Amino acid sequence: MSEGAPKGKCTRRRIRDALVARILDGTYPAGTRLKELTLAREFGVSQAPIREALRELEGSGLITCERYRGSRVRGADFAEMRESYELRAMIEERAIRLAIPCRPALLERLAACLHEMTVAVPADNRERYIEAALRFHRELVAASGNRTFLTVWDSLHFDVRGRIVLRAIADRGRGLKPLIELHRKLLAALRGARTAAAETALRSVFTYIGAAFEPDL
Repeated sequence: MSEGAPKGKCTRRRIRDALVARILDGTYPAGTRLKELTLAREFGVSQAPIREALRELEGSGLITCERYRGSRVRGADFAEMRESYELRAMIEERAIRLAIPCRPALLERLAACLHEMTVAVPADNRERYIEAALRFHRELVAASGNRTFLTVWDSLHFDVRGRIVLRAIADRGRGLKPLIELHRKLLAALRGARTAAAETALRSVFTYIGAAFEPDL
């Protein structure tokens, strides 16, 4: 979490992440009703950040919200998750083509993100990894200059989905280290303005992530 993040945003993130963890570990099974007032009392906040956190979870598909009926846990839908990542891969692959040749300032920002990711893995700091990884990929989308790409990318709430993916990867005994190497290859290709190589590296990233959605044999 960035040091300069507004207090309200930090509160909403803290609540959102706690709710995601409870849904994924089974504390809140599918069908559980989430009451704003009850949660507000538990977290010691007003209902506003609770409402904002629930809205994010609804956007990611973890809960459903109905007027006059409140919010209920839907659970992680891995088929829908796979579809959202397929769309993300398409957007980012096209973004690479539009961004190359990359400006030096962009490459510096991507390198900084990769450094954060690299440091986070041996420290087993998932929060640091996911925030750095999301910044890396969002920078690529923004560099495309296509505002609709960025709007769609943001609307899919990958800060929430990403945490679900990390949990799925960990549950399958797969580490994050291979993703670091794939991102190094991606950055090297971007530096060299090698579009085909960058697209290949990007697809490899999403292939590795996509394995987390495959049914157990």
